[in-house]
Amino acid sequence: MKLIKRLGATLGLGLAAAIAPISSAQAADTVLRFSNWLPPAHYIVKEMLEPWAAKVSEVTEGRVKVEFTNPLGKPQAHLDLVRNGVADMGMSVHSYTATRFPLIEFAELPFTTEDGGVNSVAYWRTYEKFMMDADEHRGVKLMGVWTSPATVIFTNKDEIKSISDLDGLKLRSPSPLFDSIGKAMGSVTVNAPASESYEMLSRGVIDGLYFQYDQMENFKLDKLIKSAVAVPGGFGKSSQYMFMNERKWKSISEADRAAIEKISGEYIARDFGDKWQQSEVKAIKTLTDAGLKTYHVEGAELDKLKADLAFIENDWIAAAAKKNVDGKAALEFYRAQIEELSKE
Repeated sequence: MKLIKRLGATLGLGLAAAIAPISSAQAADTVLRFSNWLPPAHYIVKEMLEPWAAKVSEVTEGRVKVEFTNPLGKPQAHLDLVRNGVADMGMSVHSYTATRFPLIEFAELPFTTEDGGVNSVAYWRTYEKFMMDADEHRGVKLMGVWTSPATVIFTNKDEIKSISDLDGLKLRSPSPLFDSIGKAMGSVTVNAPASESYEMLSRGVIDGLYFQYDQMENFKLDKLIKSAVAVPGGFGKSSQYMFMNERKWKSISEADRAAIEKISGEYIARDFGDKWQQSEVKAIKTLTDAGLKTYHVEGAELDKLKADLAFIENDWIAAAAKKNVDGKAALEFYRAQIEELSKE
């Protein structure tokens, strides 16, 4: 019996020794729980977020993995969900909590560029140079920012023939910027996240919305809208961002953090922005071929609209000054980046 006990003890120690390295290896892996509020088949998820997650695993040789979960809260709650550790990672739209991010509005200004890729890289470079020290994203690790291609106005009206046709229309607005634009054009603002667009449009709560062409299919709005209004450089953009809980970020090894940094920042801006622009180009053709009528504002009407909306840029410069940011210098740099990137 004593011999059996000794053999059992020896075997137990041997088994423990064999298991220990495996357990240690598993413990060294970091799984990042990414709360995703977008539809699982959405273009941003399939073509941007999931490929980036795969890249994280690749550059860390599998030591860090991103695991997508069902949403752990409403879209506008995700910054706080991640900040408080309910989720490790998330993405959101800055305008959902616009009062927290007055500085990012420069990247959403109208009449800049229609190319989401160009705008996203110019955005990151400008934000990093002039505004990162303002620490607007305190409490989370900012992984990257990007913007949509140019925003246009979509309506359920058969045709729009002038800006004046927008007078009195109820338009879903994603941010205070678009609230201001709508007010200047005489439309009525209805604030709501993108995820509520279909229900609001189908029920007649709104007559139209500020969006991009490729989002019509992504949010199943293509059968509900009939006309669009576009201006050179867009009515604006949608600024979006991806972020990680700070404590979770710091728990990752220094070497793996360095590897992830290389595929974040400007890498995300260029990758996500370019992909979104490619999707937009295809969607414009698809919707136009399907009969969508787009009214392009130009000439004297465009000049008047630019004059009517000039206050938006002036207001942003004033808001930036309150954050000790030289808004004029930032905009000059931003536009120079757009010009340079547009030549590539």
